[in-house]
Amino acid sequence: MFYPRFLDSASSTFYVERKPTLTFSLAFLLLSLLFCHCGNVERNPKTLVFSLPSDPISLDPIRSTDLSSRIVLKYINPQLFKMDEEGKIIPSLVQSYKLGSGPSANIRKLMLEIRQTSVTNSSSINSKIVLASLERLRNTPGPRKSTYSFLKGGKILSDSELEIYFEGGLREALEKLSLPQSWIYCGAPGSICGDFKLSEWKKNNYIRLTANRPNELGSEILFRILPQASTGLYLYSKNELDLMKLPIFLSKSSLIKEEHVSVRKGGGVQYIAINAKEPCFDKNFRKALNYSIDKRTIINVLLEGKGEVSVGPFPKSVISSWNSSEELYPFDLVKAKELLSKSVCYPKILERELEFRMRGDEENQANGAAIVQNLKELGLKIKILAMEKAALYKENGEGKGDLTLLFWYADLPGPFAFLDPLFAGDRFGNSGNRAFYSNPKIEKIFREIRSTDQTNIQTKIQETFSILGEEAPWIYLWSPYELYLVGDRLDKGSIRRFDLP
Repeated sequence: MFYPRFLDSASSTFYVERKPTLTFSLAFLLLSLLFCHCGNVERNPKTLVFSLPSDPISLDPIRSTDLSSRIVLKYINPQLFKMDEEGKIIPSLVQSYKLGSGPSANIRKLMLEIRQTSVTNSSSINSKIVLASLERLRNTPGPRKSTYSFLKGGKILSDSELEIYFEGGLREALEKLSLPQSWIYCGAPGSICGDFKLSEWKKNNYIRLTANRPNELGSEILFRILPQASTGLYLYSKNELDLMKLPIFLSKSSLIKEEHVSVRKGGGVQYIAINAKEPCFDKNFRKALNYSIDKRTIINVLLEGKGEVSVGPFPKSVISSWNSSEELYPFDLVKAKELLSKSVCYPKILERELEFRMRGDEENQANGAAIVQNLKELGLKIKILAMEKAALYKENGEGKGDLTLLFWYADLPGPFAFLDPLFAGDRFGNSGNRAFYSNPKIEKIFREIRSTDQTNIQTKIQETFSILGEEAPWIYLWSPYELYLVGDRLDKGSIRRFDLP
C-alpha cells in the first residue's frame, strides 16, 4: 500500500521535496501484474469496460448508500425526475405532472403521466410498476423509510397515469423523487427495466450489464472492480479499460497519454466529520481544527494543484453564483492554537489520543497523512485508522470515531443537495449526517424549505451557510478536480457526466 512517507518530514512551512516512493511502488505493482491475470474476464470487442473503486454495497436503490452502487444503478433503473446542471427539476420517465387537491386537507395530490419506454422482450414501464416502487420505498424498514414518509400512497388511473398522495411542499417532493433511492425498482437487478440489465456479477471482480434497447454505449458494459487505481492504469496500458476515474497522484504517469485525460471541475467535497457526540469538541475546538489545516499547500502538493479549497461544505462551483468564493478558515496556526486554548477540555484534550479514521486506499492515505501532520503541529495526539470502506461507513454510522475523513458527491446539482442530507437532524449516520450535528436554527430553516412550493430558496440557503460557517461542524477541506482516463474506444469530448464513474 503506497504511503506518503515524505509528508512525515514536511517542515512547518510545508516545503516538500518529492521522493521516488510512488515511482517505486508503482513500478513494483506493474511488475507483479505482469505475472498475474488480474481476474481475467472475456471481453466482447463491442463491450465497453469501465472501472469501479469498490463493489457496490447493493443494487437495490433503497439500500444503495455508496457511489459505486449509484454508478451502476443509473444504467439499470429509470428515474421519474432528474435535475439539470442548474438544479432545475425536469421530468424524465414522467412525461407530464400536475399538482392538485388530495383526499384530505393535509394530503396533496400529484398527477403523473408516464412516458412510454418500450424495451426488448418486455412491455413498457407502466403506472402499476411505478406505484409499487414508491410504495416499497416508503414501507421498507431502514433509513429511507423516514425520508420518504411524506408519501401517503397513490392510485392507478390507467397504464400510463397515476396519482401520488403526499404531505409537505412540492419542491421537496420533486427533489426526493429525483434521488437515486427513488429510482424505479422493477424487481431484481436482472429484470428488464432501464437501458441495461444486470447479466452477471462476480463479487469483488466485475459486473456485466447488457443493453435492453439500442443506446449510445452499445450492447454491453463491463465494470471492473479495481480498488487500486494503479491496477486500472495497468489495464489501460494494455487497452483493456476504456474509462476510469484517475487519482491525481497517478496523473503524471508515463503510461498515460495526455490527450486521453479529461479534466472537469469537481462536483463533490472532501471533509472531516467532527463527531458532535463528543462534548469536548466545542465550537472553539472545531474552529481550531479548521484553521490548523494548510489546505492550499496540500492541494498544490498532493493534488498537483488540481483542486480548489471548498467554501464551507460547498465546491466553489456551487457557491460562486450567490456568495463570495473565499475559504472560511484560511491556514493560521497561531489563531488555531489560540482557539484551542479556549476550548472546553483544554489542556486535557492535549493528552487524549484522538482517532482519525479514513479509507485505506492510496489517495485517502496520502491526504490523511498530510492532514494528521497539521493536527499534530497544533499539539494534538492522533491515532490513524486506515479502514476498509464498508467497515468505515458502518462504524461511522454507529457514531464511532472522533475525526473521519470522508467525501461527499452530491446526488443532485445545487446547494441543498449538500445541506439537507449532510446537516439535517433526522439524517444521522448512514442517512448522510456523519458528524451527528444538529442545530435548532438549521432545523427550522429545513422545515420551511421542505414545506414550500417555491423553487427559489437562495435566501434560506445563505442563512444556513452563515450558520455552518460560524459553527464549523466539519473540517472544511477541498473540492478536487475530476480527472478521467478515456481510452481510444471512446471520444473524450462526447463522454457525458452521466457516464463518468
